[in-house]
Amino acid sequence: MRELAQLLLPAIHWHPAAGFAPVLPAVMRGIAAGVGGFVIDGGTRDAVAELTSTIRKSSGDAPIIAIAPATLTSPVWRTRPPSVPPAAAIASLRDALVVRRVARAVAREARLAGCNAILAPSCNVPRTPRPDAFGNLAADVAAACAEWIDAAQAEGVLCFASAFPGAGAVTEVLTGIPTVRESDDALYASDLVPFRAAIDAGVAGIMIAEASYAALDASGTPASLSRPILGRLLRTQLGYEGLAVADASLLARQWGHRVRAADIVAAGVDIVLRPINLDVELRALIDALDDRTLDGERVHEAAKRRRLRAEMAGAPTPALDAERIDDPWLEEVAERTITVVRGRNVRVTRPVEVAVVASRAEQATAAAAGFALGLSDAGEDASSVRRVSSPSPNARSPFVVIVDPPAGFSTSAQEVSALCAAARELGRESVVVWCGHPATCPDTAGASLTIACWSPSAPMLRATGRWLLRRV
Repeated sequence: MRELAQLLLPAIHWHPAAGFAPVLPAVMRGIAAGVGGFVIDGGTRDAVAELTSTIRKSSGDAPIIAIAPATLTSPVWRTRPPSVPPAAAIASLRDALVVRRVARAVAREARLAGCNAILAPSCNVPRTPRPDAFGNLAADVAAACAEWIDAAQAEGVLCFASAFPGAGAVTEVLTGIPTVRESDDALYASDLVPFRAAIDAGVAGIMIAEASYAALDASGTPASLSRPILGRLLRTQLGYEGLAVADASLLARQWGHRVRAADIVAAGVDIVLRPINLDVELRALIDALDDRTLDGERVHEAAKRRRLRAEMAGAPTPALDAERIDDPWLEEVAERTITVVRGRNVRVTRPVEVAVVASRAEQATAAAAGFALGLSDAGEDASSVRRVSSPSPNARSPFVVIVDPPAGFSTSAQEVSALCAAARELGRESVVVWCGHPATCPDTAGASLTIACWSPSAPMLRATGRWLLRRV
C-alpha cells in the first residue's frame, strides 16, 4: 500500500484566517499512509517553512514538496515578495543569463520555505502572445526552458515543466476536454521542440496536459490518460526517463467529474497531483491492483522514479541569504521589463490620481495598492496617491489608469478611452498601465503614454510605480 501511496501528492490549501491549522490533521494522515509528498497551494513563507519542516520530520521517505511560482510572488508570501516577472517579460530582455538568474532566485526562494520542487517552467508555444509563455517561437521557448531548468535544478529544486505535449494550441471550452486538432507535423515542428530541450536539460518532471490531441491519439482520450501519448511518444520516441506528472483536480475540472488516480497511473503517469480524496484514491488503487487493471510492475516503476527524483533534490534551505542577494536584482529586472507601447514621456507628480479598470473589486484594490507601494519605493509619499473613479478638476498632475485586462476587453477599452478623454478635457495628461502582454494592448485613445507591465501581480505593479518616477 505504501508504494501505491507514494504516487499521490495531495494538495495543502492555505486558509487566509486560520492558516494551515485546519488541514494539518489530514496532512499527518497522508504522511501515515505514505504519500510521496504534497503540493503547497498558498501561504506565507514562514508558515510554509514551518509546515514543510513538520512534513520532513514525520515522513519516512524523502518527500517531494512542490509549490507554484505564483505562490512565491503572492502579496501574502512575505512583506516584500520577490519581484519575479512573467515568463514573456523575462524573455523580452533577450538575455540567457537573466533567465538563469531568475530561475536560481525562484529556486532559492522555494528552498527557503522547505520546498524542493516547483511547478515550472511552461514549455508551451502559444499561438497568440501570452505573458506566461517564453515566446511564440518554438526555438525561443526551448532555449529559455533549458536555461531555466538547468539553473533551477542546480540549486537543488526539481522542475516540473508543463504541459506535454504542448498546450499552446489549446482553446478554452465551457465544458468537456479541449481538443487540439493540429496535425502531428505541426506539433512535432513546434509544440514538442521545447520538451525535447527540457528532456536534454535533465528536467525532473513533465506535467501532462488535460487536453486531447486528435493527431496523436484518435480516440480523443486526454493526454494524461493516453497510452499512445505517454508511452509511445513521451517514453519511446522522446526517450524520457523522468517523472510523468498529472493534476487530478485540473482533469476533473475539465471533464466535470472525478478521474481515478488508478486510471491515470495505469496509462503511464508516475505522480498524481492534487487527488480529490486521498482515502478514496488509495482504496481505488488497491482495488485496481487486486483486479489487475493496474499492473504491479507499472506501480513499482513509478514509485522508483519518484524516489530517485526526490533523492536528487537539495537540502531544505540554501547556505546563503537568498533574500538579500536576489531581491534588489529582481526588482531592477522587473523595472527593465516595463515596456512602452506608445506615447511620449510623462512626468508623474503629486498628487497622483489613479483609476483602476478591472473585472472584480478585489483586483482593483490590489492593483492600486501595489502601484502605490512602487511610488513609495521610489521616494514618493504614499499618502499622495489617491484612488479615484474619474479625474479631478482640482488636480493638474498626469492621470494614471491601471487596466487589469478581463476576458472580453472591448467594454473596458471604451471605459479607458473615456477616462483619458475626461482628463484631456481638464487639461491633464494621462498614463495607461496595461497589465498584460504589450502585443495585446488595444488602442488607448487619448492617452499621453501607454505602458505594459505584463501582469497584474503586486511585484509588477510595484515595479511600474518605481519606473514611472525613476525612468520617465
